[in-house]
Amino acid sequence: MRHRYQGFTTLNMSTPRIRKLFVILILGTAVIFVLTGLFAMIQAKRTAHSTDLGRVTAHFSTETLLYLMGGEIPYLSTMEKAAEAPGFSRFFFEMATSIDPKDPRTFLGSELPGFALFDTEIVVAGEGVDYTSVPIESPPPSDLQKEITEDRKEKEQKREEEEKKQKEEEREQEKGSEEKKQASKTPDKVFIYHTHFTESFLPELEADQPNGAYDPKVNITRVGNRLGKDLEKLGIGAQVHDEGYQAEWNKMYQASRKTVVEAMKKNDDLHYFIDLHRDSQRREKTTTEINGKNYARVAFVVGTAHPHWEKNEQLARKMHKKLDELYPGLSKGVFRKSRAMGNGEYNQSLSPNSMLVEVGGVDNSFEETFRTTEALARALAEVHFQAVPVDKKQ
Repeated sequence: MRHRYQGFTTLNMSTPRIRKLFVILILGTAVIFVLTGLFAMIQAKRTAHSTDLGRVTAHFSTETLLYLMGGEIPYLSTMEKAAEAPGFSRFFFEMATSIDPKDPRTFLGSELPGFALFDTEIVVAGEGVDYTSVPIESPPPSDLQKEITEDRKEKEQKREEEEKKQKEEEREQEKGSEEKKQASKTPDKVFIYHTHFTESFLPELEADQPNGAYDPKVNITRVGNRLGKDLEKLGIGAQVHDEGYQAEWNKMYQASRKTVVEAMKKNDDLHYFIDLHRDSQRREKTTTEINGKNYARVAFVVGTAHPHWEKNEQLARKMHKKLDELYPGLSKGVFRKSRAMGNGEYNQSLSPNSMLVEVGGVDNSFEETFRTTEALARALAEVHFQAVPVDKKQ
């Protein structure tokens, strides 16, 4: 009810209508929180895996986590960041919105390019690595699809001609003995493929901008072929799939998944599956000098959007550790990415020995990446032969 008093208008907040409005607002807010909580409980699994715990704790700031854990671990409550209790209002706010009031990045992370990098988890950091060094994925120009289609037609014609020649040569070479056939080749243990096969390197092209580091012919597949040869030299058979995919950028992993599944069906000996990529970071983040020579740095990306990602991470950790022993500073480390940061699965659910490996960046050359493939092959060989019993080594 409104009243005028000496030129001022007053509003009576104690009327039944106003009180009813406030009660409705409070109850409405409570219902929203309850429904949000019920929805989260329905979506959650009955057993809490480490991935689930990670998703929950990722919503809280450092101060809130330290305060909560301090109840069980007294030492943590003595730390400076846990000195003050965050309060229940802040606790529920962080849980419901994933926003830390003291960190502006959490307000803008999903809206501004580059802020999503802070969502990538650095599991193991290599020398000089921080969040500015996190591997970046960027799509190629849209007009590149036409070139890919034309190039694929040329490759199919060449393949048909090569198959005809190969059949003729096989007919002429039937003189070989059974012993030579058995000892001709070691079983393939590694399958190398390239989901983003057009990723290339500026020094090898006539482009000078990062968005021009894509090519349907001169690209990351050459690095994969070199890695296959380096593995063969060390006694590990490798099969390299260097063909492209006629698919949109956001459907590339679906296309490459079919390739991996087909390879697994045809060859039971395949043990490791490596998806080779090129990072979009610039030279200072992707290059290191070892014994006076420049190497393209390596990064291992683990997708957490499947139940058994921890097994993939174990292999990535082993590879990082071995590279760090043999070539200090070459590995940038191990990085986790969830569904929120892209594909999040990266075909790694197909095998516990699946790896997504970033080799170099847009400013590296083939010479630098080839030095890296030699190092990568050596590290994988040592990891493999250490894990295989002596009587089964091949």
